[in-house]
Amino acid sequence: MSKKILLQIFLFTIIVIISIVFIKTYFLETNIKIIKKNNLDIEKNSLVKEKSNLIHNIEYISKDQMGNAYIVKSELAEIDEKNPDLILLKNVVATINLSNSTPIKIYSENAIYNNINYDTNFFTNVMVSYTEHKITSENLDLIFNKNLVTITNNITYKNLNAVLEADKIEIDLITKNSKISMNNKSDKVNVLSLN
Repeated sequence: MSKKILLQIFLFTIIVIISIVFIKTYFLETNIKIIKKNNLDIEKNSLVKEKSNLIHNIEYISKDQMGNAYIVKSELAEIDEKNPDLILLKNVVATINLSNSTPIKIYSENAIYNNINYDTNFFTNVMVSYTEHKITSENLDLIFNKNLVTITNNITYKNLNAVLEADKIEIDLITKNSKISMNNKSDKVNVLSLN
């Protein structure tokens, strides 16, 4: 055999060996890595599916035709699997921006928000702030189709002039009229003047 043929066979053999090493190094090991990665992803996905109804730092905004806005912010939201229209919120701050009015702020540890009609039930350490008015209670129901706020359970109302304790306060969001009452008709609303 001539030197030329031997050189060609040698070069061909080196190319084949390099090709085999290249394929084995980059393609076969990559497939193994992908399989391992997919196994980890499957495990992660199964954990996420268990808690997939949790949302962190969520904000809902709704506006009407008159320019009023309702904004609800929460650190954590959990969608009810049986009724996905209801969302359980944790550490909630809500703002009601009525046209030609000062914003009303509502704070609570928990709330249930209906994302169809925007009605919200706030509960556990509820506080309402409107200009110099502050109301604390255990429950507040915001019903939009009636433009009504109903506050119940352990109510304390404070403004610059008075402190008031009652069982129930109803506030009309349009007229700003409020109705303060006790559950038992024989009980009286406690009012303490600060002046």
